[in-house]
Order: sequence, then structure tokens, then C-alpha cells
Amino acid sequence: MKKKIKIILIIVIAVIVILAASAYIWIINPFNIGIDPLATQNRQTDTGKRLEISFSYSKQRMVASSQFAFWIEDMDGNYIDTLYVTQWTAQGGYSYRPLSIPKWVSVASPSDMNSSEIDAISGATPRSGDYYVYWDFTDSNGNPVTGTQFQYFIEATMNNNDDVIYTGIITIGDETWEDVPTPVYSLQDSEYKDMISNVRVTFFTG
Repeated sequence: MKKKIKIILIIVIAVIVILAASAYIWIINPFNIGIDPLATQNRQTDTGKRLEISFSYSKQRMVASSQFAFWIEDMDGNYIDTLYVTQWTAQGGYSYRPLSIPKWVSVASPSDMNSSEIDAISGATPRSGDYYVYWDFTDSNGNPVTGTQFQYFIEATMNNNDDVIYTGIITIGDETWEDVPTPVYSLQDSEYKDMISNVRVTFFTG
């Protein structure tokens, strides 16, 4: 009888430990919770013009990883709009982990956004695969932007302070163009360079 009770107690303790570990991992990086596909709605103007960013994503199975954001600024560095950001950081994860996509957090100021604004730009960390995000040349309020040149940014936190940034210039005109930006890594000898790769930015005239 005592042996059976001891076995039951061991099982109960093991379950508690597993649940506690799962909760801890979710708090610091919930990459296995609520996974859904990256939002890829085809945002384009009435004329058919659109900016398309394609990329390959490889999930990093460590804590403090797999967070990324795509956003637009004007040529003076003023924030225009976020095209996509991983949900955990956007919903307050930056408070728990200041190293999570810090440039986006500084520029976009998610602490000043309400829940509807956060929901509109964020989604759960996706499965590994090839994805697209789009820009329809509107700002964070849905208003058409003025001007013909902007900057795009892609930031990813691959593991703790191991980050990558892609950036380039957007020219809105009458000709289709394509850009393949060069990644800038915070750690040149990073083991996680395949997290965000094959980035290609294309402007379509319609």
C-alpha cells in the first residue's frame, strides 16, 4: 500500500513539475502555444499597387527566441505602420524580456496601443515555412500615406541578444522593382542565422 502511495506521489509531483515548466516557457517565450498561420491578407490599393515581403522562417526551439516584426517608417525615421509582429512581444512580452525585438518596441511603442490595435498587427508565432506580408501604403490609422519614398524594417530576436535587422528603401512609382536586403547580425558568429532568411521585397504596380 505504501509503495502504491509513493508511486502516486511521484507521478503527481512529476505532473506538477511538467506543468510548471510549461507555464514558465509560455511566460518567457510561448512558441508552442496557440500557433496559427502568419496573417497574409492581400493588402493592396484600388490601383493594384502593393508591397510584398517574402521570407523563410525557421522556428528556434529555445527560450528567448522566435520573435520578429515588420514595419514601415518615413525617410525621417517616423513610424508609419507595423505589418506584422509576433503576438507575445506585442502583448506585453517586452516588459518581461527587454531584449525581444527592442528596435520595434522603441519605434512602435506598443505600450501606447490598445488591445484592438495590437490584435490588428500581431499573430501567434508561426510554424517554420515560407511566408509573405504586404503593405498597402496606409499608416497605422488606415490613412493613405503621402510621399513616394519610405523605409522598411525587419527585426528578429533569434536567441536572447542575438538579433538580425533587414532594411531598405521603398519607392512608390510606376515600375515594378525588387530588393534583396543584406542582413545585419548583432553576433556575426550566430548559430541561428536561418531563423529569418531569403528575404525579398517586391513592389508591384498592379
